[in-house]
Amino acid sequence: MDFRNNMQKVYVTDEEKEKFMEKLNRDVEFLVKLKIMGYSLLLGIHDIGRAERDEEESGEVSNEEEPESENGLAPGPAVGSYGTSPEGIAGYMSSCKPLGPGEFDPYVDVYALRSCPGAPQREVYFMGLIDVLTQYDTKKKAAHAAKTVKHGAGAEISTVHPEQYAKRFRDFISNIFA
Repeated sequence: MDFRNNMQKVYVTDEEKEKFMEKLNRDVEFLVKLKIMGYSLLLGIHDIGRAERDEEESGEVSNEEEPESENGLAPGPAVGSYGTSPEGIAGYMSSCKPLGPGEFDPYVDVYALRSCPGAPQREVYFMGLIDVLTQYDTKKKAAHAAKTVKHGAGAEISTVHPEQYAKRFRDFISNIFA
């Protein structure tokens, strides 16, 4: 709510917004099937310009040229080539070079998006669903009924059926994009 009240936005291309919303919709539909409600979107914003300035001030800038792929990331192992075992993930993580300002690994950071050209600032947005353990059980149904009696049927009530919560959540999230 602070993000929205401060008139902040997430600046990504329409295509990236669409891809993000598709991923989010799949995750939300999964939570609806499990009768989960009360989750939130955690949004971390990495300011690339600030990170570059901080790196320059600390003297960590390297003059060596690293090879890059066409997406601006250092070439690495093929996605999924290490499997999902702890040993495979450790092998993957130890084979990666440290990332610089504004870089991220799409294999690891599946909810990361770079700001679009023309955005007010160069940023990387890291997003993920949190608080996914609240089940819409008998206790929540009773809370919904009590709040409806107290505040009326048309009132904005936080404890709602998972389908209603999912719709409200998706509508809210779709409006954080510029």
